[in-house]
Amino acid sequence: MINIKNKLGELTTQQIVTLIILIVSFAVILIFLFLLDLGELSNQEICHNSVALRSSSPLPSDSIPLDCRTSYVCMTKDGSCESMTGPEIEKVEVKEDVYNVLAKEMASCWWMFGEGRLDYVGDDLIPARYCSICSQLAFDDSVSEIFPDGFEKKELYDYMAVQNMPDKDYSYLEYLIGTREVSQLGAGPDQGSRFGFMDLNKRHYVIMGIDSNFDWVKAGAIAGEIIGAVSIRIPLGSAGSKAGALLRGVLHMNSLAGLGALGGLYVGNMVEGESGNNYLSPTIVEVNSKTFEGLKCKDVSTLA
Repeated sequence: MINIKNKLGELTTQQIVTLIILIVSFAVILIFLFLLDLGELSNQEICHNSVALRSSSPLPSDSIPLDCRTSYVCMTKDGSCESMTGPEIEKVEVKEDVYNVLAKEMASCWWMFGEGRLDYVGDDLIPARYCSICSQLAFDDSVSEIFPDGFEKKELYDYMAVQNMPDKDYSYLEYLIGTREVSQLGAGPDQGSRFGFMDLNKRHYVIMGIDSNFDWVKAGAIAGEIIGAVSIRIPLGSAGSKAGALLRGVLHMNSLAGLGALGGLYVGNMVEGESGNNYLSPTIVEVNSKTFEGLKCKDVSTLA
């Protein structure tokens, strides 16, 4: 009986010590987070980590949700923002300040979703484009003191072409698309107006996307069932396998078609990532516009 009581006493002591350690550790973590004031950076890291986890998991991508949230950003000169409730306030004084906020939002969006290195959507029998709205942007009335009539988007791309990212030897445009030449963005020789206009009375999205690839495994299984049913075999290297390779090329080209320009306006660039997927590099489009609809997003993977 004494031995049993001693063992129970030892177990209780261990539990108390463990509980104290957990409480102290939790308090230290809270203090650390409070001192760092991670704010939006924490949300960006959470999103990036969920993208990385989903892309590396052997489970179907649908089984691992992305934890990515749209940020709400309001640019203002006087510090107020009548057009948006509870946004992140970005103070701007001159044109370059506005361009810098937009460039940073686009770069952050690209980083959060893996910079073209991560396939976080898997394969589809019918390849589709999956989009993510990283930011929703608003402009306070006071910004009209900087841009009385809004501005041409080409001015933003000209800025990103020459402005290096913080502590980097490459520009925002190089980071997002791989070039410093605005003329290579697909707007054609008559550039200027082809990039479109930023109406500061409207809200805009910073949006990017990824195209899924063709699911050869599932397609092969389906084809196998069909072939088995009709008792036909197509040897490797025959016309059947060549048709398959051609189909993959056609799907790849179709995923790029119509994206360089919609309605004659430059919208964004598709870039081929290290993952083998094609990506819509982060771009800015007006909320609920025809341009947004023209991106043909099968799904939007960010939370409000």
